[in-house]
This record gives sequence, structure tokens and C-alpha cells, in this order.
Amino acid sequence: MRILIIYDTVYGSTAQIAGWIAERLEGFAEVTVTVAKVSEAPNLADYDAVIIGSPIYRSDQILESIKGFVAKNKEALAEKKVGIFVVALDTGGAYYFGRFIGGPEYLKEFAALFAQPPIYGKVLGGELVPPKLSDEDRESLLNFYRRVKGMEVDEVPYRCSMDKLEVWEYAARFYRYANR
Repeated sequence: MRILIIYDTVYGSTAQIAGWIAERLEGFAEVTVTVAKVSEAPNLADYDAVIIGSPIYRSDQILESIKGFVAKNKEALAEKKVGIFVVALDTGGAYYFGRFIGGPEYLKEFAALFAQPPIYGKVLGGELVPPKLSDEDRESLLNFYRRVKGMEVDEVPYRCSMDKLEVWEYAARFYRYANR
């Protein structure tokens, strides 16, 4: 089985997770994996299955580059076994002023972009490294922590919910479902 992992990233967490998925999939016999940033995506015709990943970024959105890739390749993806993943600090979600946000809601929105539903998807934990942030992102996060969370902070706190074993489980389940 030839599997393509397509991703985009802002600060590197999604790239790391794409690498962990590939690492696990390469452990299965008869599997070859190619990992590519969305801007360097190879021809989908050369692959049996495709996994697509995006961070959740600004306004809780999948990156436009990923949305564009799916739209441009909608017909080709309908012929493939497709998995999706999003990387977020909020993997569980919440009910907030009359609507569900975060967690599985990210996957629902992502899956809706496809002509044929993906066979598997998961929200995977990310990492927030304050020194990597742009000034704009730092200010936006400080506002979030102060206004929404009610925290009195002068610095964005480091947070990490990345879990390699969880990522490997995602990869193993995708492999099992793709071989049904």
C-alpha cells in the first residue's frame, strides 16, 4: 500500500505529527509512505491512500492551504481511502453559549469538505511554544487568556498535549480501516 501524508503547519507541531504517523505506518509490511507539505504535494494517482492534516489556527479554522488542496483534488480524493487529522490544544471541545466548539467539531467541518467521507479522522494534541509565536499571535493569545479564560497573564504559557503513542494509535487504526 502506498500512502501519502499531506500536511501544512504554522509552527511545526503538525509537521512533527505527520512524521510520527509516517514512522508508525512504515512499520507495517508492504507499506511505503511519502510525507509532503501541501505546497509540494505529488500526484495523487501514485497513491492508494491519503492522510491529510492541518493545525487549527486563528478563529478555530483549518488552514486555507489545506481547504484549497481538498477542493482542487476533490474528485481524485473520492477515489482514495482518506484519513484526516487536525492538531489543536483543545482536543475535547466544549459547549459554549449555545453551540459546541473545538474537538470533534473541527473534524466535522473538515470531513464536510470531501465528496466522499474520510474513512477515519482524529483530533490530535499540539504544542504552543511562546518563543516561536509571531507578535500578532502572541497578542491574540494574550487577549484570549485574559478575556476568555479570565487569567491575569503577561506571557503566553507554554502548553503541550502532543502524545506520540496517541498518534501511533491513529496511524494503526487508519491502516486497519484502509485494509478492510
